[in-house]
Amino acid sequence: MPSFNSTHKMQKQYATAKNLNTRATLHLMFSTNPLGWNNWVFQQYDLRPGISILELGCGSASMWKGRAGELKGVKLLLSDFSEGMLEAARDSTSEFPGASYEQIDAQDIPHPDTSFDIVIANHMLYHVPDIDKALGEIARVPKPDGTLFATTLGAENMRELTELLHEFDPAIDFAQDGITDAFGLESGEARLRRYFSSVEVRRYPDSLHITQARPLIDYVLSSQGIGNVNEILVGEKAVSFARFIEEIVARDGAVDITKDAGMFIARGPSRQ
Repeated sequence: MPSFNSTHKMQKQYATAKNLNTRATLHLMFSTNPLGWNNWVFQQYDLRPGISILELGCGSASMWKGRAGELKGVKLLLSDFSEGMLEAARDSTSEFPGASYEQIDAQDIPHPDTSFDIVIANHMLYHVPDIDKALGEIARVPKPDGTLFATTLGAENMRELTELLHEFDPAIDFAQDGITDAFGLESGEARLRRYFSSVEVRRYPDSLHITQARPLIDYVLSSQGIGNVNEILVGEKAVSFARFIEEIVARDGAVDITKDAGMFIARGPSRQ
C-alpha cells in the first residue's frame, strides 16, 4: 500500500492551494446539505471577544473568509507547514485585523505552554507523520480550560468514488483507509483520550449529488501525493478515466457519493 502521510508527497500536494481548492469546488457545487461544511464547523466553535486561537494546517483559510465581523476582539494565528498555503490564507483573511500567520509543524509548535484558548486542526492530523507527537504538542499549548476542535473523515466517506476507481482499475488506492486508520472518526477518539480528559464527536450529515463529470474528474486528478492515483492516472490512462466518468454521468444523470465527516471536541488537556 502506498505511504499515506509521506512528507515528500504531502509537500507536493499542499505546496499551493490549487489542489485543495479543486477538491473544495466539488463539495461547494454538489453537496446536498444546504448549510455548508464551513458554516457548520464555524457554528461549533465557542468564540468570544478576547480569546486567542491557533489553527494548525489552516490551508487557504476559507473557513474564516468574510467573517471579520463575527471575530471582533479575537486573536487568530493561522499556521501551516506550507508557505504557499499561508499566502492563500493571507488573501482569504486580508480584511481581518486580528489575524497573524506563521509557518508551523504541528509536531513542534514554537509557542509556550498554555498559550491559546482554542486550537483548531481541521482535516490535517491524518497527514502528520507522528500523530502522537503532534497531539502531545497540541495538548501542551491550550490553557487549562482550553479546547481542541479537530475535524476528520469517517470510514464511509467517498465510498462510492472508491468503488468507481476500483471498477476502472483495481490497482488504484485512493488512501481512504489510510485516513481513517491514522486519525478518522472511528480511530481518533482513542488517540485523543490519551491527551484530553473529555472527547466528544459530532457528525455532519451530507452527501454529493454530482451532475457534471468534469468537476469529479478534476477532483480525482487533484489528489497528487494521496494514495497512488497520480501514479496510475497519467497520459492516456487519465484520458480513459475521464471518458469512463463522462459515460457514467451521461448514462445515469448523476453520481451519488456518501460524505462521512465530523468533528472531535476535546477538553481538559493533559501535560505529559
